[in-house]
Amino acid sequence: MQLEEIPHQQWRQYLDQFSRAHRSWPATVRTVTTQIQEAHDLGELPLLGITDEQQGDRDQIEIILGRPEDSHLSHTIDRPVRLRGAEWNDGYSGRLEIEAADGEVTTVQVGPKEQTLPQGMITDGVTCK
Repeated sequence: MQLEEIPHQQWRQYLDQFSRAHRSWPATVRTVTTQIQEAHDLGELPLLGITDEQQGDRDQIEIILGRPEDSHLSHTIDRPVRLRGAEWNDGYSGRLEIEAADGEVTTVQVGPKEQTLPQGMITDGVTCK
């Protein structure tokens, strides 16, 4: 899996696209705090959306999981400084890594952790990249 650095000016568009592509698919959210080396998992719930918001002079990224007809969970990343993303060639899986100014790293994983089709495999006449 190759994560790609997303330029800051493209964050909102990239997160909107990621949200649309993976809406309602089960997602796992994991946050690792570097200060005390602990990790927090939100578990696996359907992805409702990921937004990039301006709160005054500070950026925030909010991840929302759950079912539209039910209650939901959200996780907010204050002062994000880095966004990296990857999309698999299976049309389903993807991964985000969001790093905050305090060193906290949050990952959003939709689908399996690795590509389901090997690179170079030919399906219906189209080579997977």
